[in-house]
Amino acid sequence: MSSNHIQTSHPILLLSRFLLPIENRPATEAPSAWSKTARWLPLWGLAIGILYAIVYRGAWKWFGEYQHLRLLPPVALLIVDFGFFGYRQLTAAVSLFDRRPPGMPPAGLPLPATLALILIVLLKFAMLVVLPAGAVIWPADWRQHLGPLYPAVLYRPLVLMPLWGRWAMMMALCIGRVSPDGSDRLRHIAAGTRLTMIVGWWFLLALLTVTYSSATPYHLAYGVVISLAILLTTYLASFALARRFGGQTETTVFAAGLVGELALLMFYLPVARAIYWY
Repeated sequence: MSSNHIQTSHPILLLSRFLLPIENRPATEAPSAWSKTARWLPLWGLAIGILYAIVYRGAWKWFGEYQHLRLLPPVALLIVDFGFFGYRQLTAAVSLFDRRPPGMPPAGLPLPATLALILIVLLKFAMLVVLPAGAVIWPADWRQHLGPLYPAVLYRPLVLMPLWGRWAMMMALCIGRVSPDGSDRLRHIAAGTRLTMIVGWWFLLALLTVTYSSATPYHLAYGVVISLAILLTTYLASFALARRFGGQTETTVFAAGLVGELALLMFYLPVARAIYWY
């Protein structure tokens, strides 16, 4: 390919073609350009998390709640999530349960995949419904002066969820090798993923998680435990998927991202009662 036909997109913009269900244009970037994208995965997660918090807040203010249950805001959030920003994660996880032989024409989802789809949607919806609203302001908490950088209790896990999900994808890229069935762009993305990058981002995300899930200094351990639990869960899931499918594929990487999101919610909710006021 001549240099006249090679475009140089910023890695953040190039990464959108990997993360989002947008129409794939003909390849115009040099294959090596994908190797610079992995480091930006958590920043995409942060942007998506901020958007999720805005969507949830807007739906809550518009639809309100019933008997202290916020039912429609999680629905609005899941439409944005599973309909676009988390679409590839959901479809990847569901496709793991599709046992049809290769080459068989699609004729609807088989029963295991259908049950997986229903379970994932219901599980995520249930956990979003019971997110604690928490206290409005804790006395003498200096973080209350950070403004938008320290959102209300309800919105913190919404910001953290896609952050940890995209970090989990980064983790999966470094677990094992890329499968022979993996795409070329996945090979380049994985080649540009470094262990130091994963560890560095984990410390940053762990620090943010500790800040967001520690109402007082006595609760610092909760954030550390949540971060370590996500690390262990995503590692085991990535390892198991790589073993099961002979290496990492785009499907296993996105499925690991969904595991990271669900892990954040599952480990956050049990300790939220001990941290915040309902």
